[in-house]
Amino acid sequence: MELKGRWCDQPTCPDFRKVDAGNIKVHSRVEQHFYCTTCLHTFSAGKGTFFETLRSERAVVLDVLKLLGERNSLRAIERLKHCPPNTVLHWLDLAGHHLAAVSDAFIHDLRLTQAQVDELWTFVKKKQEHRQSDDPPEAGDTWIWRAIALPSRLRVISYISHERSEADATAFLAQFKALCSLAINFQLTSWP
Repeated sequence: MELKGRWCDQPTCPDFRKVDAGNIKVHSRVEQHFYCTTCLHTFSAGKGTFFETLRSERAVVLDVLKLLGERNSLRAIERLKHCPPNTVLHWLDLAGHHLAAVSDAFIHDLRLTQAQVDELWTFVKKKQEHRQSDDPPEAGDTWIWRAIALPSRLRVISYISHERSEADATAFLAQFKALCSLAINFQLTSWP
C-alpha cells in the first residue's frame, strides 16, 4: 500500500493534514487501513472516496466504470463482470456524486481566455410530443448546456433544463461566469 501523499484526517491530531509527515503507517494490508503514529487514529485507505462504503474490489469497480465510459450496456457489463445492473447503477451514482463534490472543490477561480459553450438536446424516457399526463415530471425533452475550457478540454460546468429558453441560457451563463476569476466577455456565434 502506498504511503506517499497520505495525512492524518483526525482534526484533533497535531499532524492533521500534514502531507508526508512520516506519521502514517500501514495498520492492515488486508483491510487496507492506515494509522497515525501521532494520535493512534486508524482510518480506511478509501476514506473520502466513493470506495469508502464499498466492499467490492477496487479493480472490479474501476473496470465497470471504464466499461460504462466506453458506452457498454448494463447487460453487457453484467455478462462481462458478473455484476447485477442495480449494483452497476449504484456504483455509477456514487462515482457521479463524488465527481460532483471534487469538481465543486477544485473548479473555481478559473482564468480562461477561451471557452466553448454548447447545448445538446436529448430526451428522458420519451420525446415531449409523446408525453402523457401520468408520465413522471422528468420525462420528455431535456437540454444539456455545457462549458468547456480550451485548449485543455476541462468541463467547467454542465446545466440541465427541460426547456430551451432565454432564462435558462442566462442562468447557465451566470453560473459559468461565477466560476471564472476574470471578467469574461461573451461572444455568441449562433442563437435561433
